[in-house]
Amino acid sequence: MKNILRYALTICAAGFLSGACTSNFDEYNTNQNQMEMGDIHPLNLLEHILFTGADGMVYRTWLLNNELVQYTVQMYTENVHRYMIRDSYNSGTWNHLARWAANSDHMIEQAVKNEDANSEAIALTMRALFVSNWTDIYGDIPFSEAFQGRNNVLKPKFDTQKEIYTQLFADLERANSLYDSSRALRYPNKDLMYAGDIAKWRKFTNSLHMRLLMRLQNRDAEMGVSEKLREIVSNPTLYPVMASNADNAALFYTNVDPFIGRFGTMTLQNFTSNSHRMAEHLVNMMNNTNDPRLGIYAVQQNNEWTGLVSGYPTTETNATNCAYLNKDVLGDYTSPYTFMRYDEVLFILSEAAFRGMVPGGSGAAQQYYEQAVLASIDYWDEINPSPTYEITQAQKNAFMQIVAFDNTLEQILNQKYIALFWEGYEAWHEYRRTGYPNLKIGKGTANDGVLPTRFIYPVTTVDTNHENYLKAIANQGPDNMKTRLWWARKQ
Repeated sequence: MKNILRYALTICAAGFLSGACTSNFDEYNTNQNQMEMGDIHPLNLLEHILFTGADGMVYRTWLLNNELVQYTVQMYTENVHRYMIRDSYNSGTWNHLARWAANSDHMIEQAVKNEDANSEAIALTMRALFVSNWTDIYGDIPFSEAFQGRNNVLKPKFDTQKEIYTQLFADLERANSLYDSSRALRYPNKDLMYAGDIAKWRKFTNSLHMRLLMRLQNRDAEMGVSEKLREIVSNPTLYPVMASNADNAALFYTNVDPFIGRFGTMTLQNFTSNSHRMAEHLVNMMNNTNDPRLGIYAVQQNNEWTGLVSGYPTTETNATNCAYLNKDVLGDYTSPYTFMRYDEVLFILSEAAFRGMVPGGSGAAQQYYEQAVLASIDYWDEINPSPTYEITQAQKNAFMQIVAFDNTLEQILNQKYIALFWEGYEAWHEYRRTGYPNLKIGKGTANDGVLPTRFIYPVTTVDTNHENYLKAIANQGPDNMKTRLWWARKQ
């Protein structure tokens, strides 16, 4: 058995969660403008935020992100890979991110009320995580006036992405300054990710800051992205970031109700083999380089690696021998989920060095690139439960020769795309920012053959907050899936 270094989720405790030991937590809040304040300790909120926030993220990774960026192809009832997005997916994604941003906002207020600086820093970080994904999917969203239903703000204005990111950067800066490792969390068992390790939370905060800075790479001049990245890189004491896979923002489930992986109860057929097949693009990318992670991501059929064409016309389906998702790794009762991993930090640094945003040039870009690829391989090898498939040093050495640094941005970002597998919406965000990898759009796609640049606002949001909705689309463009976000790559 592999010695997996992890922080296992705890079982339900008395108090806030005492009535929640069922197959899933009860939803604490369903509307970002109807939050009721109470005397809940902020760490009780954190337990709920981490578990249910991760549960919603991994579900939509499987359902939406993987289909959009050609990791997988759903063969039957869904058409996400053909860019046909139901309104229920628009509203479900909106509600999930808004709900957990609201709960994180509530945690901030409770932490301030309890004079708990570490809990406040953690809550600021989690709110930034959810809000950044929320705006990166829709564009302009309510933020400065959101979560204020108790103050009768029922129709909050939509903030621009520039306004939102400016505030998120300020929040993450404040969070970094609040952490105090000399003060332990009052209830460390409520911290399902780092078990009360404040130093690791601080690393996650600053690593997330780097992610969001790089998201605005196309807005460097007006947002001072390079300047801030250089400050973070040059001050590791002031801005510690993830330094190994032990720092990953990861939740490992215990299979003790309710801490059960989202897909544990799902049959193999429902999870993958009769529905989600591996996409041809990802399979070919990995198989052509003998990538040792492919056998961890997926299961081959008939001893061959074949993927299904994304966006294929319904009259041309042929899934014979197509590989499918590895449920033992991804869909077991105890399969982990990560909000962010160490390899992503290294890929950010590699790209930043390559672009001249941080010092080091090509040499530093290569060093970070190689470390990033190896960190990703090590992570996936570590969580793979198979006793018969372990990545050897010889495999790693051979693979690193095949993907040896060629001093191109495309190579850095292609390997980052492979490494971002099963991590929220990050691969889709990255594609819209950079244009990589070079995805071939299927002949059966809708949306005029344009990979969705954003999701459409939910019908309920349009109906209930129509005036502010109109202001939002007047600012950012038509409410369709071809309008580019403020930070996106311009063609």
